[in-house]
Amino acid sequence: MKKLDKLLKRAKVVPVKNSTKMVIMSDIHRGINNVNDNFHKNKLLYEKALKHYYKKRFTYVELGDGDDMWEVSNYHQIITTYLDTFKILKKFYLSNRLLMIYGNHDICKRNKRVLEKYFYSYHDKKKMKNEKLLNNLDVYESIILDYRGMEILMLHGHQVDFLNSNIWRISRFLVRYVWKKLETIGFRAPITLAKNYEIPNKKEKKLIGFSNKKKLMIIAGHTHKAIFPTNNASLYFNDGSCIHKDGLTCLEIKNGKISLIKWFYKAKKNKILFKRKILNERKLCKIT
Repeated sequence: MKKLDKLLKRAKVVPVKNSTKMVIMSDIHRGINNVNDNFHKNKLLYEKALKHYYKKRFTYVELGDGDDMWEVSNYHQIITTYLDTFKILKKFYLSNRLLMIYGNHDICKRNKRVLEKYFYSYHDKKKMKNEKLLNNLDVYESIILDYRGMEILMLHGHQVDFLNSNIWRISRFLVRYVWKKLETIGFRAPITLAKNYEIPNKKEKKLIGFSNKKKLMIIAGHTHKAIFPTNNASLYFNDGSCIHKDGLTCLEIKNGKISLIKWFYKAKKNKILFKRKILNERKLCKIT
């Protein structure tokens, strides 16, 4: 709890109005389009969703693990592989509608020198020069949304996970040099959309306890499992992930409501459609 108390005190505060529109996504895990890249299959779906939210004037909040900087050691390759994706993110950034939080897989983003070296600019091969990308971007560990005096804490969620927080360097080593090789020969974790959005895991219960103690709403990622409580007894939400084999999930905040959203592909008459579905919705409210 002490770690969460400190995180709460140093969080960046962002005022939220009733007219504010936000979309919250995490666990994108952009890689380099190899056999270990879990994101590539949903690249077009993710970009379609981003374009939708940019057009609708949403602020995009990336809630950690946007880039898989554990499996990939040369971060320039991530930018090169998904430059089109980063150019969409650049549009949000230039319109002052981009907020980024780091997770365990991209914890290196807390280092300004890493951001400056890899994310502030990229090399344009056609123009043969460097172009600005996310120049001077700040990436936070936590953000508090202040909605009419109600505090909403946003963080990745790895902070309550000993393996991915306290000894993250060891975990990174195992992922990069052990799990990565297992994935290469066919071992892959089954990542499917959950059917029950109200059952947290053991680690998430620590965040629920903190939420109840402080009487504040918490939005996290990390577990890849969407959580959306339907009663006021709990105000812990999880946006899921963008690497499900059957789509991606995210959270939307607008008009004083929070919604759990699923984006997925649908085949129809020899063409692929991109579909958005509201899975659940409720008003923003305090713990009673």
